[in-house]
Amino acid sequence: MFIRYGEVYLKKDHVQLLKKEPDYVKKRYHAVAIALSSNNNIIREKASQDLKISMRQFQRILHQFQEGEIPGLRYKSRRPNRSPNQTPKWLEDLVVKVRGETGFGSFYISQLVNISLENQGKAERIIPRKVSRVLVRRGVIESEKRAKKDWKRFEWGRPNQLVQADLTKFNGIPLLTTEDDYSRKGWAVRLANQRDKTVVRGMKKLLKVRYDNLLTDNGSQFSRKNKVIREYCEKYITEKHIWTSIHHPQTMGKLSAFQKELKRFLYHRLGASRDIHEIDYYIDVYIHWYNNGKYHSAIDTYPEERYSGQRDVEWYNQLVKSLKLEKILIIK
Repeated sequence: MFIRYGEVYLKKDHVQLLKKEPDYVKKRYHAVAIALSSNNNIIREKASQDLKISMRQFQRILHQFQEGEIPGLRYKSRRPNRSPNQTPKWLEDLVVKVRGETGFGSFYISQLVNISLENQGKAERIIPRKVSRVLVRRGVIESEKRAKKDWKRFEWGRPNQLVQADLTKFNGIPLLTTEDDYSRKGWAVRLANQRDKTVVRGMKKLLKVRYDNLLTDNGSQFSRKNKVIREYCEKYITEKHIWTSIHHPQTMGKLSAFQKELKRFLYHRLGASRDIHEIDYYIDVYIHWYNNGKYHSAIDTYPEERYSGQRDVEWYNQLVKSLKLEKILIIK
């Protein structure tokens, strides 16, 4: 035993060995070294208090050090030797493949996979939480803890009472997106450019019915001074055009979430491609799934169901065929 820079060491080679260890191992080592240098129980109790552990736990650490020296001071893995309930590898592979092809979240991946398994007559099922764990374990997504917050939700009282509209871009190509505030039904179309008349033509293409109110940001295409959008509103909306507050994007949070999910799906399918025909095709594929197959917990139903009272129950088969996933997902 010797003292170096005020710290107690049991052997000289421990000085070099400890340099590679984490801080908690070093603290444990110095407490153990002080305790082993004396048989006085008061000194051992003081060492346990320095580590903020009980005397019983400190005795275990002493025993682990005596058996394995410095490596014995490291945290021990609590992972069991065997996991009989672990998700089968083939099912994990299927989850990862569906995620890679669609970019969908855990709830919708489990929905697709379970329908496929049911169509095959298999008894296995996978819940959204297990899908998340699989994706984290495989390194597809990062595990993150999010603080739970109580959000105050606001929505208009019926379909076509308020429509949100906004522009976004995918790989530099402009997209016009709209969403019905009440039902969450979404529409999207690729635009040739972001000129005023092009945007209005896109609005007419997406919404072929009159509606009450239009909510937009303050971009030039939707500006109060823009004659083109003003004439459109006079003809197609019955009440008024509403603009969001500046620097307050939460006002159009529903549409922003819709845009984000749409672009994530396009990225998973197309990557950096700018092929307008493929973009048009996959926008249509996503919109059909979003309106007919995406269950919204906030409204306890599907967008098309809430908007028109009925939805396409064949959405699963159409999605699998459109994405050419027959090799990994089974249809009837």
